[in-house]
Amino acid sequence: MLAAAFGMALTSFIGALAAHSTPGVVAAAAVTGYIFSAIGQIGPAAATVSLNSFVAFVLFSSQPLAAPVAAQESALVLAGGLIQAALLLAAWPAARGTAERAALADVYRNLADYAAQIAAGSPAIPPITPLATARQVLADPQPFARAAELARFNRLLEDSEVIRRRLGALAALDAEHRHSTVAELANAIADRLSATADVLTGVADEVAPLELSAFDDALRFAGAEDLAAHAHDAAEAAMMLAIGRLPRFALLSKARPGPYVHNRIDWLNRDCLRFALVVGVAMVLGRHFAAERGYWIPMTAALVLKPDLQTTFVRGGARIAGTLAGAVVASFALALVRGHPALELAGLLTATAAAYLAFNPNYALFTVAITSFVVMILSMRGLPGTTTVDARLLDTLAGGALAMIGYLIFPTWEHRRTRALLADLLNAQRALVGSILHEYADPSAEARKAIEARRNDIWRVRTSVETSIDRTRHEPHRHHSIGAGRALRILAATQRLGLACLALETVLETQHPIPPAGLRGFAAALDSEMAELSQALRESRRARHDDGVSAAASQIQTHLAATDREHDFITGLLRDFVEATGRIARLVGVTRGYA
Repeated sequence: MLAAAFGMALTSFIGALAAHSTPGVVAAAAVTGYIFSAIGQIGPAAATVSLNSFVAFVLFSSQPLAAPVAAQESALVLAGGLIQAALLLAAWPAARGTAERAALADVYRNLADYAAQIAAGSPAIPPITPLATARQVLADPQPFARAAELARFNRLLEDSEVIRRRLGALAALDAEHRHSTVAELANAIADRLSATADVLTGVADEVAPLELSAFDDALRFAGAEDLAAHAHDAAEAAMMLAIGRLPRFALLSKARPGPYVHNRIDWLNRDCLRFALVVGVAMVLGRHFAAERGYWIPMTAALVLKPDLQTTFVRGGARIAGTLAGAVVASFALALVRGHPALELAGLLTATAAAYLAFNPNYALFTVAITSFVVMILSMRGLPGTTTVDARLLDTLAGGALAMIGYLIFPTWEHRRTRALLADLLNAQRALVGSILHEYADPSAEARKAIEARRNDIWRVRTSVETSIDRTRHEPHRHHSIGAGRALRILAATQRLGLACLALETVLETQHPIPPAGLRGFAAALDSEMAELSQALRESRRARHDDGVSAAASQIQTHLAATDREHDFITGLLRDFVEATGRIARLVGVTRGYA
């Protein structure tokens, strides 16, 4: 909020000064649009700050002001932002961690759903988005929170990370180890995680004790005991937050805040260039055809234009339709309340509240509300309502159409990125597998740090791949690009690699593994195979494939005693690596001679 306040104050000052010259304001719009579009790549918070700052520039670019007056107006913008920040701080102590509880509850509900999937025999990769969101929420400054509360929030977050890995290990058990005990454990954990989420949201006050039968060797190596312990630990922490005291046992885990999933700025991004060109053209049109209200066209274009085809056109249609409906609603409202200041104010506040409530759930409803707000407030300032409605509608149509046309003329087709992103995911998984196998063969603190860093890299890339495939499904089909169906099958095959990594990492964290002979050779063969698959996928060619990974896994198995259950569990995971890479090879395409 503070960043947005200072950003809007600065850009409003620049806009008011640049408004004296049409070439100057067009150039300033293109430059600031490019900069803020690039900064928005960092994440949702940065995107919000960037968009609000650019909108402030656009609004003030329609009224040329002298430097002293522009500074005064910018100071008022800053004051408005600081007032909002002060109101937030005033309400903060009463919130008592509401946002943190909600984010953590979402994490535990998603983990509960995943555990239920394991019990039903249809597991996939454990969810990452709620956990990444909770990390960001807990990393937010909390000046009025008590140290004990922060420690419990962080313990709940750490427990959720460990539970996620243990559930992944449980899901990685092969068919010969799948029996009623797995379903019993998964269902019991699902019930406990769901109850923990209910405690965090205030639906319940306590979590029932966890009662499980004895674990066999397969479940023990999959970290079942540690999974149950962390689920119990999380429940205790949630109840402590709910009732203010610890019912039974001390917490197990040590508080440690989780890292962010970092994004980076690509200053040569095609989306940034398109955004700068579109808002520059929109500013020219606004200044030429409607100088006194010229901010509506570039502002609408900036709000509608997004990096993908689907969102741009859905958002553009929603904004145009919402503007039309909002203009009609505002016209009827003004006819009823005009001349009654108290009713006008009530209508204005109602429109404001509706816009705030509808912004995330439904952009069309938000547009209806914000259009009604704008029409009402301009009418209260003496501008005729019909003129406001007509002008608002025409400018919105122009800005929305310009954004959509700009995307079609200068598109960023997502299907061109999907293949490269899948290759990036394979490379990220290759790095994680190598780090885990290296840690297994030669444990060290450096290897553990490398595993954590590689895991966060996979989170970022997997999220990008899933988003890219989803966007590709809504684009026109193109030849010579990977289809959404095959991309989804490759993504599904990488999930088996991910589950095997989670299981092997669980063994490292809960057992004292003895490295089997030949593990280094297997790691080298797997690394070479995954590197070739990634490069073939990136270059859109068939992969050169041999049986090196399978042979290395078979060599390890022949050196292990058949009665060694730990080694039996490990060789089962190595088979998962072999079968997953084989399936990816078939989906990528292999040279002749592949069996």
